[in-house]
Amino acid sequence: MRVPINDTNTQFVEQTIAIMKNLLDNHTEGSSEHLGQASIETMMLNLVRYVRILGNMVHAIQIKTKLCQLVEVMMERRDDLSFCQEMKFRNKMVEYLTDWVMGTSNQAADDDIKCLTRDLDQASMEAVVSLLSGLPLQPEEGDGVELMEAKSQLFLKYFTLFMNLLNDCSEVEDDGQQVVGRKRGMSRRLASLRHCTILAMSNLLNANVDSGLMHSIGLGYHKDLQTRATFMEVLTKILQQGTEFDTLAETVLADRFERLVELVTMMGDQGELPIAMALANVVPCSQWDELARVLVTLFDSRHLLYQLLWNMFSKEVELADSMQTLFRGNSLASKIMTFCFKQDHDLLLQGETLFRGNSLASKIMTFCFKVYGATYLQKLLEPLLRSVITAPEWQMISFEVDPSRLEAGEILDENQRNLRQMTQRFFQAIVTSSTEFPPQLRSVCHCLFQVVSQRFPQNSIGAVGSAMFLRFINPAIVSPYEAGILDKKPPPRIERGLKLMSKILQSIANHVLFTKEEHMRPFNDFVKSNFDAARKFFLDIASDCPASDSVNHSLSFISDGNVLALHRLLWNNQEKIGQYLSSNRDHKAVGRRPFDKMATLLAYLGPPEHKPVAETHWSSLNLTSSKFEEFMTRHQVHEKEEFKALKTLNIFYQAGTSKNGNPVFYYITRRFKTGQINGDLLIYHVLLTLKPYYAKPYEIVVDLTHAGPSNRFKTDFLSKWFVVFPGFAYENVAAIYIYNCNTWVREYTKYHERLLTGLKGSKKLLFIDSPARLAEHVEPDQQKLPAATLALEEDLKVFHNALKLAHKDTKVSIKVGSNAVQVTSAERTRVLGQSVFLNDIYYASEIEEICLVDENQFTLTIANQGTPLTFMHQECEAIVHSIIHIRTRWELSQPDSIPQHTKIRPKDVPGTLLNIALLNLGSSDPSLRSAAYNLLCALTCTFNLKIEGQLLETSGLCIPANNTLFIVSISKTLAANEPHLTLEFLEECISGFSKSSIELKHLCLEYMTPWLLNLVRFCKHNDDAKRQRVSAILDKLITMTINEKQMYPSIQAKIWGSLGQITDLLDVVLDSFIKTSATGGLGSIKAEVMADTAVALASGNVKLVSSKVIIRMCKIIDKTCLSPTATLEQHLMWDDIAILARYMLMLSFNNSLDVAAHLPYLFHVVTLLVATGPLSLRASTHGLVINIIHSLCTCSQLNFSEETKQVLRLSLTEFSLPKFYLLFGISKVKSAAVIAFRSSYRDRSFSPGSYERETFALSSLETVTEALLEIMEACMRDIPGCRWLDLWTELAQKFAFQYNPSLQPRALVVFGCISKRVSHGQIRQILRILSKASPLLSIDRGLESCLKGPDSYNSQTLIEATVISLTKLQPLLNKDSPMHKALFWVAVSVLQLDEVNLYSAGTALLEQNLHTLDTMHVFNDKSPEEVFMEIRKPLEWQCKQMDHFVGLNFNSNFNFALVGHLLKGYRHPSPNTVARTVRILHTLLGLVGKHRQCDRFEVNTQSVAYLAALLTVSEEVRSRCRLKHRKSLLLPEITMENIPMDTYYMHHIDPSCRTLRENQPWASPNVSDRYLTAYYPSVGQVSPRTRKSLSLDMGQPSQANTKKLLGTRKSFDHLMPDTKAPKRAEMEAGLTTPPKMRRVAENDYEMEPQRMSQHHPLRKVSVSESNVLLDEEVLTDPKIQALLLTVLATQVKNTTDEFDQRILYEFLAEASVVFPKVFPVVHNLLDSKINTLLSMCQDPNLLNPVHGIVQSVVYHEESPPQYQPSYLQSFGFNGLWRFAGPFSKQTQIPDYAELIVKFLEALIDSYLPGIEEEASEEALRTPTSPYPPAVQSQLSIAANLNLSNSMTSLATSQHAPASLPCSKSAVFAPPLVRPGIDKENVELSPTSGGHGSGSRARHGSASQVQKQRSAGSFKRSSIKKLV
Repeated sequence: MRVPINDTNTQFVEQTIAIMKNLLDNHTEGSSEHLGQASIETMMLNLVRYVRILGNMVHAIQIKTKLCQLVEVMMERRDDLSFCQEMKFRNKMVEYLTDWVMGTSNQAADDDIKCLTRDLDQASMEAVVSLLSGLPLQPEEGDGVELMEAKSQLFLKYFTLFMNLLNDCSEVEDDGQQVVGRKRGMSRRLASLRHCTILAMSNLLNANVDSGLMHSIGLGYHKDLQTRATFMEVLTKILQQGTEFDTLAETVLADRFERLVELVTMMGDQGELPIAMALANVVPCSQWDELARVLVTLFDSRHLLYQLLWNMFSKEVELADSMQTLFRGNSLASKIMTFCFKQDHDLLLQGETLFRGNSLASKIMTFCFKVYGATYLQKLLEPLLRSVITAPEWQMISFEVDPSRLEAGEILDENQRNLRQMTQRFFQAIVTSSTEFPPQLRSVCHCLFQVVSQRFPQNSIGAVGSAMFLRFINPAIVSPYEAGILDKKPPPRIERGLKLMSKILQSIANHVLFTKEEHMRPFNDFVKSNFDAARKFFLDIASDCPASDSVNHSLSFISDGNVLALHRLLWNNQEKIGQYLSSNRDHKAVGRRPFDKMATLLAYLGPPEHKPVAETHWSSLNLTSSKFEEFMTRHQVHEKEEFKALKTLNIFYQAGTSKNGNPVFYYITRRFKTGQINGDLLIYHVLLTLKPYYAKPYEIVVDLTHAGPSNRFKTDFLSKWFVVFPGFAYENVAAIYIYNCNTWVREYTKYHERLLTGLKGSKKLLFIDSPARLAEHVEPDQQKLPAATLALEEDLKVFHNALKLAHKDTKVSIKVGSNAVQVTSAERTRVLGQSVFLNDIYYASEIEEICLVDENQFTLTIANQGTPLTFMHQECEAIVHSIIHIRTRWELSQPDSIPQHTKIRPKDVPGTLLNIALLNLGSSDPSLRSAAYNLLCALTCTFNLKIEGQLLETSGLCIPANNTLFIVSISKTLAANEPHLTLEFLEECISGFSKSSIELKHLCLEYMTPWLLNLVRFCKHNDDAKRQRVSAILDKLITMTINEKQMYPSIQAKIWGSLGQITDLLDVVLDSFIKTSATGGLGSIKAEVMADTAVALASGNVKLVSSKVIIRMCKIIDKTCLSPTATLEQHLMWDDIAILARYMLMLSFNNSLDVAAHLPYLFHVVTLLVATGPLSLRASTHGLVINIIHSLCTCSQLNFSEETKQVLRLSLTEFSLPKFYLLFGISKVKSAAVIAFRSSYRDRSFSPGSYERETFALSSLETVTEALLEIMEACMRDIPGCRWLDLWTELAQKFAFQYNPSLQPRALVVFGCISKRVSHGQIRQILRILSKASPLLSIDRGLESCLKGPDSYNSQTLIEATVISLTKLQPLLNKDSPMHKALFWVAVSVLQLDEVNLYSAGTALLEQNLHTLDTMHVFNDKSPEEVFMEIRKPLEWQCKQMDHFVGLNFNSNFNFALVGHLLKGYRHPSPNTVARTVRILHTLLGLVGKHRQCDRFEVNTQSVAYLAALLTVSEEVRSRCRLKHRKSLLLPEITMENIPMDTYYMHHIDPSCRTLRENQPWASPNVSDRYLTAYYPSVGQVSPRTRKSLSLDMGQPSQANTKKLLGTRKSFDHLMPDTKAPKRAEMEAGLTTPPKMRRVAENDYEMEPQRMSQHHPLRKVSVSESNVLLDEEVLTDPKIQALLLTVLATQVKNTTDEFDQRILYEFLAEASVVFPKVFPVVHNLLDSKINTLLSMCQDPNLLNPVHGIVQSVVYHEESPPQYQPSYLQSFGFNGLWRFAGPFSKQTQIPDYAELIVKFLEALIDSYLPGIEEEASEEALRTPTSPYPPAVQSQLSIAANLNLSNSMTSLATSQHAPASLPCSKSAVFAPPLVRPGIDKENVELSPTSGGHGSGSRARHGSASQVQKQRSAGSFKRSSIKKLV
């Protein structure tokens, strides 16, 4: 009820204030006696509430000031006064009084009023200071905000207000300085006000450190220096006041609960329990059971159960009228007693026991019996009861003794005897069980005995017996099943017997005879006879109390449930406890301390949670009442974090009961946020909350306060609410109370009218507009509306009869509260068919603008509402002022974004405050320096910090601005003396760093540095938490380094330079660096800054940092073998590897990698990483190599000879050439250095760049490795005893023999390149890798698609690597090793795999093999066929199968089989491989006749295969192997006299020595132009089809060509046993890599005659006219004829080059004449080709031989063909034409891989057996079998797909033989196939050069890096035909 404001009331209030102040000011003796009789709270609150709304007139301000003074006096006399809810009261008073601070001081114009308002400010602040002293803030329950958050918000509100007041004081002071003759009084007032405000802030912070410090600590770094200084003073004050920082601990909640338990169990001097007894007196009866449980549990855990019982029983005995009523009542004492006597943890007695106690003492006793007696009862009664029920002799017995209830045939005497007998058994068992009696129950009985004997001494022991049987033993006998002693109910006749027995036992215990019940009188003798035995038993258990220690305190562990229940009981009853203590206490005996402590503790703990429904309630229920619930339960939604978070929002909860006794539920609409909260989870939460209750009637309160669009249910969601609950749940809703309905709700219900039809006009729906109306249905103490809802009803200024103007004007009341405006309609509106008052609420924070239109009208603009609201009222001005006031108060309490500090723990405080003090000591503001100095003094005192040289606090100290040395010296001293502060101090330094000015940042770095050394202490610690904190600090330092651009150099030097010198810390630092870099990712600013910082780290200790980084890199690369991936980039460790590679690049400059110590490791890493990763990393690897070489050149510790330095300088130049850019995968880059540093950490910009990946060939790795090897060998020559190469070889070998698809191939190549010796064991291991590289042998063709992934690529790479490795290692084998010859077959098997890359590697191995054997003179007396077929004998079985598979039979004809393999090389896309193929054929041509000493061009059965294969590529062969019958147009007349020809190898012939016959129709007139066209085709240019010229060497080259071809080239040392290799030109890489390459100019293999004749006298060979290629006399064997024709026909079939075709057709035309019988073998190969030519070709030179073939075929047609196309199959050559064709694109059959594996295993068994001793030596260094075993089962294919499956995946490109068309008529059929586009023909040069190292003589083509440069000579170029 609001008191109206009028003069009389105001006068009354003023006088009341004066009287009360007088009373409290009176300190005379005895004046305090009656002050505490009643609580002062209500009166004070009412006074303030009245005065608050008086306005701001002079009189009102004076009354407010007096009231503030009264409050201050009240707090002084606090101990004499009585408070019921002191903390709540003081919180409310602070809220009201702070409202007056700065209320009108700024607006007042009059000086007198200004003075008065300043006085009010002063008085308010003084009152607030006294109120805040030791006051924990107690916020009202917020909406969805947890307690600590709400406290923090409240703290910030007040703290900000006080800060604003201080700023206001400063501003007024500043303004006042301009006014001359200003009153000094004002200045003093302001100083005093400032002092008060600082005190208030200190008190506020002191009492609320936990919620306040983290929010206010940021003020220590505030941009306004005055604010900082103020905060320093506040901190100094709280330190001097002795604030307990323990409340900051994580365990603070547990500690507070612990203290609460201590308070309740606290005992007074006389043994009294003030709080416990007060609680016992005020708790309502309905909660006694819970209280009994809580008290017994807590007191027993404290070993104080006896004291509790004593107090409880004493009170019960005092109130008892007589012995008979003792513990018969339902008292708490009896409850406690019963609880003690009966323990049943699982099944509590359901209340059906015979005798119910009614007092708290009874309940306590009952609880004790229950808890401590259960086991005893079980042991005592269970055997007795079981025997009665089950023993045969008791089966048919009856115990009925009431004659009226006897059944027919029962004899009364007999029944009485039965009952007596049973009772005797039970009684005897009980009285003899005293030794088993639990010690806790002895305490209960003893206590009861002592208490009763004081009041009723004559029969005290009887009370014990009576209570014990009544509350403990008899209930268990009567209901053994309910007591949990039996697992099912006894039969009815036994049950009756037990009931009668309990009566007899109770009589014995009570010491009385039966008088009333006639049928029981016969037992009186029995009863009397047992009195003594019973008395003896009771005395036995009650006379002595067991020592506390001997009692087993089973309840010493207090469950959370009991503590929370205690919290709830105390919280809900604290007001009553206060009243009870103030009315009942003996003042001096107990004092008010316990209650004050309790009130403070409860204020800190805040309100208890709503009592949750016990989980077991619903988990044990049936959870499948609906599909929705079933779904949610199945998905375990209740376990999810989101659901748990939703529960804490308290959107829906149960609390209290209605007047009808129904449970009441609350739904708080505004707490549900649409879009933020999952609606289904809300429904599920409501469902689970309702579930235990909804089977019976229940009621719901829907709180619609401030509900709006953000709290709405969308239409589909709204409809869900009507279907998810069981039908009865809707029916059982007894009532729904709609509270605070508003305009938006009315619109919402209209919109959803159809859905809400069922509710319309429902009688269950009740609209309520005030708590008073709700009280009609729910008692006020049972209501649980949110505090925020109820707060709206407090302290309202109400303005009735206002008009709200809109399209329809409505009458409203405007209510202005402390934080909101309410607009309540005065007329009812229809909502859901009922008449309702609407109440719209607008919080101060939502009011954007308020505008007074005129004296009767104002507008209100609300956030998120389109149009302003317009109102009319007579007192518009008063309304507007009230609204402006609440809006201003809200603004004043909004913090100006004080950054929230991280969580502060108690141990953080000294470190945190120390940084604030030291940092601000360096400030430019003198008052701030003084404040900081005083804070430092207070700190050292409070925390006993050891600083030599005393600090002394004083005011007015003058501290100079430049005191850096003083600050740093203090910091150094503290760092040395107080190292335990390090972690907290550094954390705070980093935290404060970003908030400081540049000058202070430099100071901060200075005083931080001394503490960094202490970090080592925490790393060596076993405490993981400490180590993690060090890591956290390093992470923060890293973040600081990244973020602080301006301070970057200083941080690098001070922080990281210092940390680099701390050896033990480096690992942790590097861990942090790598982790940070990895989170940013390669190329990110983070990663780049870290790599850059690594340089600063190394500056202090190059050797250590470099070795740590390199060792770390090696270890990580090692780890990739544990879980190998297809590529290194896919590996989990990739980020770490890439990042360390960047670190290495940064450190590699200026020898920060210490190359002298780490060169092998560096080269090892480079070879594994070259051309890996994104472009910047590839450029980084290149940069790393350059920097390493540079470091070798500039390194002071290595003294190299001039020659070595020359090599290094040349290498630097070489590595920067475009060729090397290509090898490193950066060919499209202009500058590697620019790309490596494209993300500059200085300007913090990063552009990813758009370069595509470049493929990396293993041959590139060969080149790089050879170049690095040359550098290393050059350096090693100058360092005696250097083991670099051995170390590098070991590293490479380790990876080479370890399964790792991404690195093993590289390691194999490197091992091959750098190894200086090789054992058979190693060769064996490499062959094993080759064979085991195909574990998926049994893959069926259905899995082909799987093999096209990276595995397939990896397996190819691995096989290629093994082949390259074998190629490199073969020359190092012993001369007598059989492996030399055996490797020939390995090479052949690789060629048979029909895969482009592997073919190239196979030819290299083959060439090396032939060359190595030739240098060993193996072929001097045996032909290659004899040599190789002999070594093949043990492998014949396997080899035959391979021959059969490919369709080339070496047994049948070795040379043609070999040519069949090599012809494929002409189709290879790489010019190098084509050139190598030609070289091998020439070599073989030379070797075939070597043992016979005959001319190599002589046609015989051995050489014809090679001659046929070389026809199209060697003019020499064409000129030496003539046509017999046809005059070839192709062979020019060449004078041979002066041209020496070498039989062994090929030469360059000077073009000037040739003459061209002018009449040759196919010679091109403009050769040099064509040459240019071939190499530099103009884009998009298409010329008419031109005939191809023979070759460039037929015409004079132009000057331009000469320049193009001359220049520095790598030499090719063609190693021979007897001559030195000539120099040969090699085409630049850019010119020799056309996409397709089919012909090699033969002059590549001929020598420049002048140079050759000068240096090497060679024998002449005359051209024999009789040397005919197709000679039926020489080639008599039809097999050879057929093979020869097939070789020629195959070449025709597969070539598109017209020149080649002419040659081949000429020879075929002759063959059709010479070998007419055999010619049909090749019909099918030629058919389609000839058809096409006849229909399309215009060239007579080409048509001429074709016509010849056709005529010959027609001519010989009559005779039946003796040799069919299938003839080749008869001797194993059915695959010749097919295998010699192009590389197949189809998938192969994996069977071939199996053949290779078997072949390799046989080879190892035959030629590398028993190499165990060697292998074991290797095994010491390498794992024996790092490969998975071959998989036999097709089922396990999937498991092995990730393994390298080289052979198999390659084998899948083999195809089955295709059938050829056999009809001869097809030759002349009309053309069906259009000719394909001619392939490009570009000149190519073989890769050449041979660089021997050590003892090795390797064949040139195998080594691609040469160090000798030579001028190249002209090359013949074929002409590119443009179509």
